[in-house]
Amino acid sequence: MSQTDQPTYAPNPGYQPPAPVKGSNGLATAGFVLGLLGLLGSWIPFLNILGIILGVLGVVLAGVGLAKSKKANAGKGLAIAGIVLGALAVIFAVLINALFVSAVDEAIDETTKTSVKAPKSGDEAASNEDGASDAELGTTRDNPAPLGSEITGDDWTVAINSVKTVAVDSLGSKAAAGSVLLSINMTATYTGNDEQGSTAWATVNFVSPDGTTIDSTSGSTMFIAENEFDSLKTVYNGASIKGDQLLEVPANWQDGVLAVSPGMLSDDTFVAVK
Repeated sequence: MSQTDQPTYAPNPGYQPPAPVKGSNGLATAGFVLGLLGLLGSWIPFLNILGIILGVLGVVLAGVGLAKSKKANAGKGLAIAGIVLGALAVIFAVLINALFVSAVDEAIDETTKTSVKAPKSGDEAASNEDGASDAELGTTRDNPAPLGSEITGDDWTVAINSVKTVAVDSLGSKAAAGSVLLSINMTATYTGNDEQGSTAWATVNFVSPDGTTIDSTSGSTMFIAENEFDSLKTVYNGASIKGDQLLEVPANWQDGVLAVSPGMLSDDTFVAVK
């Protein structure tokens, strides 16, 4: 072998650093789990408040887990999923609660709303000089419905037939000094469809000029009319109950109005006393 011929050797391979070891990311996992639980619990109205709390916690923990994923080299996907699930849990819960409240309000409005139909003979007068429609009649004390108007609620229609003063009730009791006994004759017709019938929940109160409400328990004693309105009588569709109710009211009762409700949950309708 000549001096110029040198043996050749394969180059030594370069140093290869060890592959990075993936760490754990408990925060990302916890955020994902809480976000998922929050989303699952967001579908039940009001109870989903817990879902909102879980969703918020999930977003917070997943956000911290996402920041940690760069160092731990793990959990990035879970962290992002946790943020998305937590945010969706909050959004869905808020929307579902809003829709539920709206539905309940609408149902209550349907149950409590009343309509007023003025007597045919007074249709033109019922429109009032200011042009008020039947839809506005009885909604305020300044615009009471006329006597004889039919006030319809969910299952009952009530009409105030007449209002007058009487000296004594069926037991001979008199009104206290400065007050009079007001006899209110009313008819309540059942328009519902309960096969077992129903009893009348209609109520009539007096509202004085100063805005004070007077009911049957506000007098100096319990007054009973000769032809007392029987609110305990069971009637069926189309049947009516007619009778009188006595109220002890101020002597200037002509300046007040009646507050009539055809049902337990129905809105009051104001009716003129003359």
